[in-house]
Amino acid sequence: MPILLGFVAGIGASMALAATYWDDAWHTDKGRDEFAIPPHLLLYGGVLVTSLSVLGWAIRSWRTAGPGRLRAMTSDPALLIAGIGGFTTLVSAPIDNAWHALYGRDAVIWSPPHLLAVAGTLGLSAGVLAGLRSSVGAGGNVARLFAAAGVIGALQAPVLEYDSDVPQFSTLWYLPVATFGLCVALALIDDLWPGRWRPLQAAALYTVMRSLVAVALPAWGFSGSSVPPLVLPVAVAAAASHLPLRLRLLVVGAITPLLWWPAVRLQEDLATRVPLDQLPAATILAVVGAAVVGWFHGDWMISKRGRTVAIQAALLLALPIAVLGVAPGRAWAHDPGQGEERSVGLLTVKRAVGQASVELRIPGSCNGLKPTRSVARRAGVVLTGSLRSEAGSGSSCRFVGHISGLREGRWFIYVELRDSSGREVEGWLPSVEGSAITAQRSLYEPPPVESTMGRDVAGAVMLLAVAGLIIACLRLSRGTVPLSDEPGSRGAISSYSRPPSGRRGR
Repeated sequence: MPILLGFVAGIGASMALAATYWDDAWHTDKGRDEFAIPPHLLLYGGVLVTSLSVLGWAIRSWRTAGPGRLRAMTSDPALLIAGIGGFTTLVSAPIDNAWHALYGRDAVIWSPPHLLAVAGTLGLSAGVLAGLRSSVGAGGNVARLFAAAGVIGALQAPVLEYDSDVPQFSTLWYLPVATFGLCVALALIDDLWPGRWRPLQAAALYTVMRSLVAVALPAWGFSGSSVPPLVLPVAVAAAASHLPLRLRLLVVGAITPLLWWPAVRLQEDLATRVPLDQLPAATILAVVGAAVVGWFHGDWMISKRGRTVAIQAALLLALPIAVLGVAPGRAWAHDPGQGEERSVGLLTVKRAVGQASVELRIPGSCNGLKPTRSVARRAGVVLTGSLRSEAGSGSSCRFVGHISGLREGRWFIYVELRDSSGREVEGWLPSVEGSAITAQRSLYEPPPVESTMGRDVAGAVMLLAVAGLIIACLRLSRGTVPLSDEPGSRGAISSYSRPPSGRRGR
């Protein structure tokens, strides 16, 4: 891949990274909106820029390949995985829109269409990094630095809701998922940009970009996001570079939760706090995830036939797990997928220790609206409270409610009502402890969440595609030895062949 196109791809990846966290903050503060909102346009614009750079790379390869062009291009794993990744990311947008239209609210980052976009972005970034394998000199290294940071960014996107304290699932999964993504990134960068300090340089650049986003979002009036402490475990991995990759991954798996936990505590106003009693289980899960990465990458000494059979068995076992994973649950909140607007009201939420009071005022008459309950949602936990009608001043309609039992962190407070036809109407506001927020909010009829065989099958297929893309990146990266201008690095040859895993010099 030409260095200039690598720079273009890096610009697109940086745009997408900033837009991803802006989009999360937008939905946290405003809820589900039209598709053509600014963060969506920036996000898919960034992906399009990177994809166009890959297209330019493909056209250049086509022109220079000579006879057997198609075979030469399809045999290039870097171009192949980048092309598949870019295509997957772009088509995930209409798939996601259709998913919401067909099955209702399912707007968390772990929904199948969103994870498909994450995996596609990973393929796109990893393919670009592999495509720059023959780039030498300062320009080539800068291009590869941005591509490597893009690999890290794609693999940290699944925990963005935890990073911004809008968790949709149990806090137990925060540190293991973040650690798993870091281990995959380390394995890929170790293959595609060899050198002791390369992963640390990429982690440092990613940290700088996340820091800029963390500063910019509150300055623009949006909810902020924490900065993950990736540099610490990556520095430990660099210090242990004399160890084989599989052992380095286990070290990273063991220490990352232990380093991440206090960093999260220091950013408790932004990130999701993990209870101390969950830390041992989270660390064990992180080590298991690191071992899985090493196994799929091919660093554990398993016969080729045995590995193939094992992978097939794992994929078969993943099918029912995938079906269970897309089954409807209580993962509601910061992007609730609101439906048709029925009215507009002034919603006030006041938080004190362990409780919240809520007030809704609607100008004019209540138009047949009757109170049902108030609800607080966070990380799969649903708390309910009272909601009653009270006389408003003048001609306004007023409802008040109270909820108790709230733990620390950001909760989403809902008012639920019914109209004269018995249809549900709701509105909501995000709330943190000690705050008092008043805002004009939409009161909408929530679309139903439908669980059908078609939904489960489609979700399972997408999740299997996600797993397949991650495994493909790991396996294809292992088959690509890049050039490197770093003294003493092992990438002094350029080839698609590698010695068997048991004889690699790691």
